[in-house]
Amino acid sequence: MSKKTFKNLFKFCFICSAAFISLNASNSIANANEVTASSIKDIKNMLGDARSEASEDEPYIISVKAGNYKLDSTIEIPSYTTLSFDEDANINCKSTGEYAIRIRNAENAVVEGGIFNGSGILVNGSDNVSIKDTVIENPPYGGIVVKGVNKQCSLSGNTVNNSKKWSITLLGAEFEGNIEENTITKSTEIAIYIYNSNLKGDIANNTIKNCKATGIYAGLSPIDGDIKENTLKNVKGQGIGIYHASHVNAIDGNMLDGIGGRDDGFNGNVAIMINADEGPGKKAYKTYAKKITNNTIKNVSYSGIALYSGPSGKKETSANQDKAFVKGNIEGNTLYNIGTYKPSKEWKKEIAKGGKVGAHVGIYVDTHARVYGDICENSITKSSQHGIYLRVGSIVNNIHSNTIKNVKEDGISVLSSKVTGSVYNNKVTNAKRAGLYVRENAVINKVTGNTFKQCAFKAVAIVPGGKIKNNKQK
Repeated sequence: MSKKTFKNLFKFCFICSAAFISLNASNSIANANEVTASSIKDIKNMLGDARSEASEDEPYIISVKAGNYKLDSTIEIPSYTTLSFDEDANINCKSTGEYAIRIRNAENAVVEGGIFNGSGILVNGSDNVSIKDTVIENPPYGGIVVKGVNKQCSLSGNTVNNSKKWSITLLGAEFEGNIEENTITKSTEIAIYIYNSNLKGDIANNTIKNCKATGIYAGLSPIDGDIKENTLKNVKGQGIGIYHASHVNAIDGNMLDGIGGRDDGFNGNVAIMINADEGPGKKAYKTYAKKITNNTIKNVSYSGIALYSGPSGKKETSANQDKAFVKGNIEGNTLYNIGTYKPSKEWKKEIAKGGKVGAHVGIYVDTHARVYGDICENSITKSSQHGIYLRVGSIVNNIHSNTIKNVKEDGISVLSSKVTGSVYNNKVTNAKRAGLYVRENAVINKVTGNTFKQCAFKAVAIVPGGKIKNNKQK
């Protein structure tokens, strides 16, 4: 080693050592006041101390030992305080009402660990708050409820079981942070409920199962983030629903299995729903996802993916035209066994009147809805009606490169709707009616290069009033 190289190496080591010493000195300024609690009285006393003494430079960490505790009133977590429960700390909080813990107008507060039985946690108007790794059993209202403006927060790794209302909810809230890696079972109402709120973050990697209503619901709520990689199993309502002036960036990579069964008749339950309809006589507002991609959807009572602007009816134009839409593509989704609902005898008259129309469909663009991008590269196997269905004033750009098998009616069916681009390179096998059915008042710009096999009626069926402008299909 040369003398120059040795000197440079020595200089580098000296700089690193100085930086390490400086970093440790800086960290020593913010030494936390760490205390241990073994009773509810300890917890309350220590929280009182933290309320008057905790600061950014000297935060409080209150560690609660394993054991059984009975909490008779709600406790408040002040700023710069971490309340950390041992995983075997069992807190009976049935006497506290809706909330065992409140964090209000605080900053840098954390609740982690512990098993809470009989009440939930409230976060309201706070910054840098984290609720993580808690277990909440049998809350009478919500498991974790967020209100007000909350910046740089996180709800992660929590478990909520048997909530009597919502499990995790934002109500009139602004929330900056992720809702991720939580587990929700047996929620009586919506599992993750975002209402009249603004979420800047993702809903990601959550597990929702055995719930009586919808899994993830956004109403009157813009989401500047994704709903991604969640697992929903045995959810009786909708799987993921974007409603009433809500929007989300991507609905991507979710697994949905066993969706629907709560609603009878033709209203149905859908795995992924974009729905702008505000009800009879009411104006709809833009409700959308930027894209719906790479989801796996199995065993759904009605439709796999559905868009609906409303109102219902057979008019091809509406004031609500294009209010429910996907900005980009519906792409790369895998759908299997769609339309499992079996109507009772009482529903035969409704079905005869059209009640079942469009209900049992892999991808369904319903009344006055729109896909500005393409429906492409999806795999749809086993639908009790159609693979892809456009109906009553709906509009799609292109439908291409989809694989559709074993459908009891049409592979692709278009009724009173438009495909402004092309239907091309799709593969339809074993359709009990047609590979492509162009029905009344439907207009498709171009059809080419599709493969239709084992279609019981026709490969391409066009009824009077249906139109393909440029039909190159052989």
